[in-house]
Amino acid sequence: MDGDPTVEPELDSFSLILPLPYRIAIIIVLGTLKAPVTVGNKTRNNAHHDAAVWAWAVNLHYLSILKIDVAALIKYPNRTTSTGPSHHLRTYRLATLITIPLVFSLLLFWTNTHGEASLVRSWQVLPQSYLLFLAVFFLLPLQRASKAGRYRFLSTLKRISIGGIAETQDGKFGDILLADVLTSYAKVFGDLFVSGCMLVSSKYSSTDKPDRACGGTYLVPIIISIPSVIRLRQCLIEFSRVRKDKQQPGGSSTTGWGGQHLANALKYSSAFPVIILSALQRGYDPNKIGMSEAGLFRLWSVQYPVKFS
Repeated sequence: MDGDPTVEPELDSFSLILPLPYRIAIIIVLGTLKAPVTVGNKTRNNAHHDAAVWAWAVNLHYLSILKIDVAALIKYPNRTTSTGPSHHLRTYRLATLITIPLVFSLLLFWTNTHGEASLVRSWQVLPQSYLLFLAVFFLLPLQRASKAGRYRFLSTLKRISIGGIAETQDGKFGDILLADVLTSYAKVFGDLFVSGCMLVSSKYSSTDKPDRACGGTYLVPIIISIPSVIRLRQCLIEFSRVRKDKQQPGGSSTTGWGGQHLANALKYSSAFPVIILSALQRGYDPNKIGMSEAGLFRLWSVQYPVKFS
């Protein structure tokens, strides 16, 4: 790795404890609480939505305290019996099932590596095995491990992965919710690809310093942009539905002309300039770009606030 500007020669202290694959796993299992949930015309600032299992369980629990029926909002089937465990309790159980192996894997990793860089690089099998476990676990037909919820998540993910969006009566809110979560996890998807790319590379270990150029300069930015593409297409589909409804005899007069959906489409399309400019800065070559590095940074500085406006 000597002479490679995209990978630092030594692991920092944080990476010695939590290399990239473990950081990805922790985000997937624990998550972060950021995006507010809007129900009707009210925004609950203390309630958030997140794809991570523990965070989703906390969200469901909190919203149940507020007497908000999330299952009804996303058109999720009701419990078969009123005495059965609640949705948030089932999710807590699922989170516990995938957390126990993560804790065991981390303890085994720390015991074997002792914070030594060479050992951290050589024991990449432990974090990668856990990521594989997560992927397989979500596909296993285990009834006691929230099978219905896991399969509903996968079916929704399959639908929105090609930019689809259900009709309102079929769970449109859930599709939008998951697509929004994916945009929050865009960088995690990029890191997941980098981790896998480094795993199969003969140059370095997946527990080494992340090489964002692994697989090419623009492959990671393309992966990061996919969630925004999904959400952008959903907005355009919603706009198209509103226009078609307006053209039909007796069409709804309460949905407006679709300007809200076009505004949302513009919001998600604003992510692309930031992603492109970030990629150009990372792989800066004045002979190919024809602009100074300072100029690129100024452009990025202008576009970045627009992305989050």
